[in-house]
Amino acid sequence: MITAHRLLPATLLLAVLFLVAGCADRDGAPLPAETDEPLYVQGKQLQKQGRNAEALNAFLKVIDRRGENPSPESHLEAGLIYLNHSKDPLAACYHFRRYLKAHPNSKQTPYVLGMVEAAKREFARTLPGRPLEDQSVRMAVDEEVGKLRRENEELRAEVAVLRGGGAMPVSRLPRMITLPPEVIAPAPVSPPPVAAVLGAQKRPEATATEAGRDADRPAAPMVQRGTPAAGAATRGSTAAPKAAAGRTHTVAPKDTLYGIARRYNVKVEAIVAANPGAVPRVNAPLKVGTVLKIP
Repeated sequence: MITAHRLLPATLLLAVLFLVAGCADRDGAPLPAETDEPLYVQGKQLQKQGRNAEALNAFLKVIDRRGENPSPESHLEAGLIYLNHSKDPLAACYHFRRYLKAHPNSKQTPYVLGMVEAAKREFARTLPGRPLEDQSVRMAVDEEVGKLRRENEELRAEVAVLRGGGAMPVSRLPRMITLPPEVIAPAPVSPPPVAAVLGAQKRPEATATEAGRDADRPAAPMVQRGTPAAGAATRGSTAAPKAAAGRTHTVAPKDTLYGIARRYNVKVEAIVAANPGAVPRVNAPLKVGTVLKIP
């Protein structure tokens, strides 16, 4: 009895020691590397197959299983899926920051920082005021939109006028058709000199007076029958050149030698011959304000 009584405490002590040792071995067993976790490997395979929702679930399980142990690679993969596929920028930011906390100086740190900024911009786009958008860009876009709206309203008004049979607004005509300056503004016709007009008005009276004088002359000078007729023909032939020689033209802007010749129904060579100082040759340029004799 005494021996059994002594063995019982010893047995209990050994049992307690084995239990404590087993618990210590189980709690102190090192976890495998994160990238060797079966769920992590499964998540990468699901990603390659395009099954992003299932891959995200696998990575989140890795994070939950490892608990306080760092799992930066799973956080990084989960953040990328949240940003690019689930369109949840806030969750993506959380996982990216957990990666940066575990690896603040890794080679991928600049890349992950860029992903954080991208997630912030993506979240800002969901806000009604778009606070991160550049103010100058917004003003330029608003101005362009306003301009397009105004032009659209003007075009609608023009279509309404045309459908109603009205005339096109004058302010919009240059946008529809553009004519050369020669067609829009024809060359001005300079009036003949006052002396030429007065001379032309007086010539009929002078002719009638001369005819009356010839009729009043005595018959004695008519002895030379051929002479008066020749004299009359000479006077007639002289009067015509005087009438033609009295015409002049002041060169206006856009005048050409050929246009002046057509206007007065004369040849270009005749105008050149009558104005050797002003027009030395047929193709010579005309100077505005020059007075040309019209033969």
